[in-house]
Amino acid sequence: MAQVTITGTVKVVGKTQQVSEKFSKRELVVTEQGGQFPKHIPIEFKQDKTGLLEGYNPGDEVSVTAYVDGREWTKDGVTKYFLSLSGNRIERAGAVPSAAGNGGARQSAPPPAVADMPPVGGSDEDDLPF
Repeated sequence: MAQVTITGTVKVVGKTQQVSEKFSKRELVVTEQGGQFPKHIPIEFKQDKTGLLEGYNPGDEVSVTAYVDGREWTKDGVTKYFLSLSGNRIERAGAVPSAAGNGGARQSAPPPAVADMPPVGGSDEDDLPF
């Protein structure tokens, strides 16, 4: 499945819709500035991914990773094709992705540098065997 990343401004954060007993979805609309006119891109977050949108509001700058979905629908002998984007991850624009994959809600600290680590055995001497 193809994957895309969309960066822009949150226009709408929809409410979670319980479509059936086993299926829920939530829509996010991101406005991407580019070209002559802004593009308003709807992205659907499904099932357990609906919770990723908590804490995001209109006006927030975000980066969204989504899968491109397509399907075929036939009615009365006429076949139509639909394209949709299924949200997989969201984070604030410019945020460092966290290892927990929680959608950018928390930032994880970078690992310590070697210079920040205490010396082995409590001394500053180089005690490597080679």
